[in-house]
Amino acid sequence: MNVKILSRILWVFLITSGSSPAVTLLSNPAFTPSTNAVLAGLLSVTTDVNSRISVSVSDGASSWTRNFHDFSRTHSVPLAGFKPGRTNQILVTVFDQSQAAQTAAQPLVFVTPPLPPDFPHSVVVHSEPVNMEPGYTLFIVQNRTAKTSYVTIMDNLGEVVWYCPAPALGDVDVHQLGNGDLFIEEQKPLNRFLEINLLGQVVSRWSAPAQYPVNNHEGLVTDHGTILYLSDVSRVVSNFPSGTDPQAPLITTNMDDNPVVEISATNGALLNAWAPMDLLDPTRVTYLTYTFPTTFGVDNEHANAVIEDKSDNSIIVSVRTQNAVFKFLRSTGQLKWILGPHANWTTKCQPYLLNPVGTPFQWNYGQHAPEITPQHTLLLYDDGNFRASPFAPPAADQTNYSRAVEYKIDETTMQISQVWDSSQMVGDRLFTPAVGDADWLGKTGNILVTYGLVSYVNGVHPSLYAANATMARIIEMTHDQAPHVVFDISFFDSTNTQSTYNGYLCYRSYRIPDLYAHPLTPVQDLTVTLSPGGPRMQFSGDPALTYTLAASTDYQQWQQIGTPVPGPEPDTFVFQDAAATMSAARFYRVLAH
Repeated sequence: MNVKILSRILWVFLITSGSSPAVTLLSNPAFTPSTNAVLAGLLSVTTDVNSRISVSVSDGASSWTRNFHDFSRTHSVPLAGFKPGRTNQILVTVFDQSQAAQTAAQPLVFVTPPLPPDFPHSVVVHSEPVNMEPGYTLFIVQNRTAKTSYVTIMDNLGEVVWYCPAPALGDVDVHQLGNGDLFIEEQKPLNRFLEINLLGQVVSRWSAPAQYPVNNHEGLVTDHGTILYLSDVSRVVSNFPSGTDPQAPLITTNMDDNPVVEISATNGALLNAWAPMDLLDPTRVTYLTYTFPTTFGVDNEHANAVIEDKSDNSIIVSVRTQNAVFKFLRSTGQLKWILGPHANWTTKCQPYLLNPVGTPFQWNYGQHAPEITPQHTLLLYDDGNFRASPFAPPAADQTNYSRAVEYKIDETTMQISQVWDSSQMVGDRLFTPAVGDADWLGKTGNILVTYGLVSYVNGVHPSLYAANATMARIIEMTHDQAPHVVFDISFFDSTNTQSTYNGYLCYRSYRIPDLYAHPLTPVQDLTVTLSPGGPRMQFSGDPALTYTLAASTDYQQWQQIGTPVPGPEPDTFVFQDAAATMSAARFYRVLAH
C-alpha cells in the first residue's frame, strides 16, 4: 500500500513518517523569574532538533503539568500558575516529532515570594469546585486604605496564581485578549490602553484622541480591529434642575457627557463617536445625579459599560445616573430602546421606553455591566441605588440590596420581562452603592456576580470600627430560580479595628478558561504505522482544540473520516483508518477548530 501523509492546520506543513531523529537537550533548561509579575517567569530550552516541551511543577502541596505544542529548537516560554510562598520543582521534558522524549536530569527550583503586605486579605466563604465553571478568575482588586491595586488571577480554590501591580491606582478593569495577554484602559492623564503579557510586561500601547480622553469604566477590543471605550466631554446644558426637589430652580450648567468612542486598534485613529446627550434627555435628573461631581460638570450620565450586539450591528450602553441602559444602531446612531424606570422622561424619549410585562418584575437602578447571554437575553448587575425615581421616597441603603438580573427584550413589541434574578439566592443580602458585575458562564450556565463595594451585609456595615470600610465579594451561583452558591470569596480584613480602615474595591471579575491562549498551531508530527486494521496515525496536539481527520486519494477531493482519540503520551492523539484499501495512494490531513 502506498501511504502518504499530509498533516496540516491552516493548510501548511507536509510531514513524512519517521523523518525525525531522537531529541537531545543541548543544555540544562533555565528559568528567569519576572520582576513585575513575581509568580511567573520565562523558561528557556534549547534542543538539537525541532521539539515541543512539557513542564511538570510540584510545590510540595500540589502539582500541575503544562504542555506546549509549537515545535522549535529554541523555546522561550512564559510560565504562570505558581502560588505565593512555595518552593517549586520544575521538571522539563522535550518531545521530538516522532514522540521520542528526553527529560532534564535535574528539576529547576523556583521559590515564589509571599503576597505583599498590602495585598487584599481574602477568605473563601464557600467552595464547590466540582460545580464551578472551569478556569480562573481575573480581576483588579484595590486596597482602599493603602491606595494600591493588583491585577489578579485566582484558581477555583480561591488561591492566587498570578498577580502584578496595576499600572495606576485608577485602573479598575482588565480583559483577557485572545492571545492570552491582558488589556487595561487608563484614564487621564495617562489616557491610553495597555496590553500586558503574563510576565507583567507592556507589549502594546494605544493613545486615545486628545478630544476624547479615556474614561476608565470601559475599554474593549472588538473582533473587527477596533477599540470601543467611554470618554468624558464637558457640555453646557440649560434649563437643568438644580436639585431633586420638584420646585428646584432651573439653571445653566456644565455636564459630563460620556461619548462612546471607537478608534482603530492598529494606529489609534478616531473612527466614530456617539454622544448619549444627543440621544437621551440631558435635563432628566435622578437621585444619583448630584452624588458624584466631576471636573467635566454634573455627572448626570455616568456611563459605565458599552457592548456590541452583533445580531443587528448595534451598541448597548449603561448610563448609571439615569438608571438606564439604551441601545442604538451603529450605522445611523438611531436610538432603538431604553431600559429603565419610566419616571420623568421627556416626550422625545418616551417612544423608546421598554414596557414591563409579567411578574415578578423590578427595574434596575444604578446598574453596571450589561451582557448579552447565549439566549440573547440581557444580563446586568443592578446596584439598586434608592430603588426609586424622583419624587417617590427613596429606599435606605441599610434595607436595600443589590442583585444580578436577567431581562428578555422583545424589540418588535417593545416589551421587557424579567427572566431571572439572584435575589432569591440563599445567603447574605448584600448592598453595593457602586460598581459590580454579572457574567454568564458558558460551560455550566452559572452566573458570576461581583459585589464589588459592599457597604451592608444583611443590613449591617462590614466593620464595627470604620464607617468607610467596604467589602468585595465574588460569588458564583447557579442559574436556578433559587440560585445555589457554588463559590463565594470575601475580600475584607475583619481583624482590622482602625477607624481609618477603608477595605477593598473590585470593579468587575471574569472567569477565563485558562492562563494561556490556545492558538491553531500546525501539526508537525503526524506519523503513520501500517497495521492489519488499517493505517494508524498519531500526532500531538492541544486538548483544548477539536481535531478531525480527512483523507483523499487524489489530493483534491477530501472526506472526513473521523475524530482521533487520546494517545499514550501526554497531549497525543491516535486514529486508525479502517476504511483504507490497498488499491491506491492515501493522503491524510488533520484539521483543528
